Amino acid sequence: MGRKVEFTIVGDPVSQGRPRFSNHGGFTRVYDPAKSRDAKQHIRYAAGEAMKAHDKPLEGPIHFKAQFGIVMPTSQSRKRTPRPRIWRIKKPDLDNLCKTVKDGCSKVVFIDDSQVVRMTVEKIQCAQGEAPFTRVLFVELDELVNPLDA
Repeated sequence: MGRKVEFTIVGDPVSQGRPRFSNHGGFTRVYDPAKSRDAKQHIRYAAGEAMKAHDKPLEGPIHFKAQFGIVMPTSQSRKRTPRPRIWRIKKPDLDNLCKTVKDGCSKVVFIDDSQVVRMTVEKIQCAQGEAPFTRVLFVELDELVNPLDA
């Protein structure tokens, strides 16, 4: 195992939105929705703070690990017996959450998101009273390991 970069982002995880199109002067322009753009900027800042301990971005193959904690709906809260963490099987989609984090970390933690060769991600619903979060870990891989043996 090589270098590691780990950080936590407090706040609701944001999934990558669909690209938007506009037509101005006969030219079509494609852009990110404001919510996705702001989330990537927030992630980029947190990643930059975590990278202060490193002199350069991660190189070579990378293992991307993430845990997305999504706030529990208020309709599910209880007073007497607070609800624990559970798996989140509703929206947002896990792959869109990962895309936002990878795009936000590109050129900060690693050079290009094509370097990510392995992903271990999970999406949970936070326990009652727990703040939403995104916990991220990037690990440089040294050698090819059979995924079934790891």
